[in-house]
Amino acid sequence: MMKPPVQSEEEISKTLLSLLDAYETADIPGMQKYLSRDIDIHVHELDLRGCTAFFKIYRPEKITLSKFSVKAYGDVGWGYGTITRQNNVMHFSAVFREKQRHQWKMVHLHLSDACL
Repeated sequence: MMKPPVQSEEEISKTLLSLLDAYETADIPGMQKYLSRDIDIHVHELDLRGCTAFFKIYRPEKITLSKFSVKAYGDVGWGYGTITRQNNVMHFSAVFREKQRHQWKMVHLHLSDACL
């Protein structure tokens, strides 16, 4: 059985926006739907690693996504751009996604302070 073709950038954009909506509304099952089980999460300030650590400190908050771009190559996609949370502008400089069971999943996220 052949895999269906990857629907690339538009599908990744929808996934990213759905993940942010779930984050803002404390929809944990919604977030888990888009996170790979092996996601690489490292909260540098608190030296926490992994999804379990993330959900221990997670609090919903409003995030504004702007100036973002997504690209795809085969079953791997990535995005980059700028988010604003609590009046702080941050770059998400690397978001990697891969097609798993015909659905995009986030497998890595890196956030850094924006240099303005």
